[in-house]
Amino acid sequence: MTPKIFAATAAIGLLTGLDNFLYAYGMAKLPVSTTSLLIATQLAFTAGFAFLLVKQTFTAYSVNAMVLLTAGAGVLAFGAGSDRPAGESSKEYIIGFVTTLLAAGLYGLILPAIELLYKLANQAITYTLVLEIQTVMSFFVTIFATIGMIINNDFQVNILLISI
Repeated sequence: MTPKIFAATAAIGLLTGLDNFLYAYGMAKLPVSTTSLLIATQLAFTAGFAFLLVKQTFTAYSVNAMVLLTAGAGVLAFGAGSDRPAGESSKEYIIGFVTTLLAAGLYGLILPAIELLYKLANQAITYTLVLEIQTVMSFFVTIFATIGMIINNDFQVNILLISI
């Protein structure tokens, strides 16, 4: 793995960590049904970024599939109604909505970015290279999550729970 590929892979790993955070935060503020509908927009984001980054061409079948899946999510949205969790303010709901939509958009960017990384590697895409890229990405996602847990004091141990 070249240093250039390593740096790009590390950046994608950090973006994946941010995406995981945004998704988890939105999931904590929204009902599952709303979160699922918002995450369904990832398809449109992925298609758009694939078109822009890797010059993906669309066939009638792929466009039809995107339209049907997006329309299906829209039909579900009409039946969802207002299912805001009890005691949650409008501000928290909106923040959850926005972060979940950002998570869908960011993941829609990450998938074509990985494909672009493989195209720009200028080397044979071997099993070893794929594993190296996955390992580096996972390492940087773990670093991102660990730093977040340190900031949030998630490593403090409750002695009572350990003794049980």
